[in-house]
Amino acid sequence: MIASAPGKVIVFGEHSVVYGKHAVVSAIDLRCYAKAEKRSGFRIISQFGETGLDFDGHHSYISHAIRRFSEIRKIEGALIEVRSSVPPASGLGSSASVTVAVLGALNAEFDTDLSQDEIFELARNVELDVQGIGSGTDPFVVTFGGSWVIPEKKRFETRLNFDVVDTKQKSVTSEMVRRVRELKERYPDIVNPVLDAMDSIALKGAEALEKNDAERVSELFRMNQSLLRAIGVSTPLIDRIIAGIEEEGYAAKITGAGGGGCIITTGRGDFKIGLSGEGVRVEDFEDWRESDN
Repeated sequence: MIASAPGKVIVFGEHSVVYGKHAVVSAIDLRCYAKAEKRSGFRIISQFGETGLDFDGHHSYISHAIRRFSEIRKIEGALIEVRSSVPPASGLGSSASVTVAVLGALNAEFDTDLSQDEIFELARNVELDVQGIGSGTDPFVVTFGGSWVIPEKKRFETRLNFDVVDTKQKSVTSEMVRRVRELKERYPDIVNPVLDAMDSIALKGAEALEKNDAERVSELFRMNQSLLRAIGVSTPLIDRIIAGIEEEGYAAKITGAGGGGCIITTGRGDFKIGLSGEGVRVEDFEDWRESDN
């Protein structure tokens, strides 16, 4: 059986959401597809190669997803094949996307009848298994789709879309989360007000998105990026890219953990993303064939 799950974009609230602040997040129209087939023993195939269960390498999220699923339904083996249009280590939710897609495929292949809530809880545990810390935002949005204000889980609609620039630098979420946590521990009187400011930006950003107010979103992008730079998750390359975008009259900011990955912008990107994509779903073989193109 085949299932897919979307990538996601954090429009506002990176890092501050880890500390209980608000974030504005949306599923996007890039998707990861996973095919699960019953077999003896476990085999994983993806763009990173072919392995068995691999809890420490490129297939760590898939392997932990299989382990967590096996706690619900004991299985002796499965062949898992993954294809994804969500760039890895980009800040666009590739880890959550592959986790949820694999859980969805296993759910369908083994007739487990898990609800979306149950798939989310398993994916949330996988995030903690691999990263050790996390807000649960990515697996939530990827599972349910749509655009949301977190932590209230208030859903909203927007017609605004964005461009994306891929910095080609790898973004490691666990490393960047650790870096911010350590900075916060060293300078709580400085970092906590920055996180509070991010919280305010996220709330105003949700209002602007819902009103389709592109000008206000651009203003908030610029402020949010300055705060992300202040907590050390930007890089000289990201700063240069954003400066070039702003010189052309657009606004841009990091999306995701930072340190690399992707930048979202109001114009002049490498590719476009649509917001409010559909959550995890079962696919047919025609969708699987098309995902390989």
